[in-house]
Amino acid sequence: MFELSPLVVWLFTLGAGAAMFYYGAIVTGILKDPLLARLRRYGDENRPYPICRFFEAAGAWSLSLALMVNSLTQPGSYSRDAFPPMIFFLTAITIFGASIAFRRHAILRESLPRWYAELLNQSSRQERRFIAFAWLKIPRRMRWHLNSNHAAFQVWADTVRISVIYGAFDPDSPWDVWG
Repeated sequence: MFELSPLVVWLFTLGAGAAMFYYGAIVTGILKDPLLARLRRYGDENRPYPICRFFEAAGAWSLSLALMVNSLTQPGSYSRDAFPPMIFFLTAITIFGASIAFRRHAILRESLPRWYAELLNQSSRQERRFIAFAWLKIPRRMRWHLNSNHAAFQVWADTVRISVIYGAFDPDSPWDVWG
């Protein structure tokens, strides 16, 4: 029978767990930088779907736990050897199935993180790009605050949108005389 090295299994489990933690932070809205960086790109908008990536990372983590638990259990009865890895394996299959289901339905894959879904529904492509570039200009401590406070982020994003709309298209602007 083919057996993996315990070090390889541990490294794969650690890597899949780190990816799951990273995408979990994006899905919950705690980490906004990666999605805002994607909005800054030129050309056609290629929307990321972090919930699908989170499910894939969770499935890989569960699969690696199935491999790891098999090596941790003591040899003995069949139920003790086969049951815990089988639960993690079935969990991995279920999570991968959820990832496929989320990829097929636009409403599901664009629903999380909530701030991102609201931004997509309320703003145009140009406004989202301005918000993403304005994100780079704010201080780090304010970014930390806006990462954790979704209502404050929405107010900040609306402020940027208003300044873009009225700053660029204000017919009474005194600066247009000099342009």
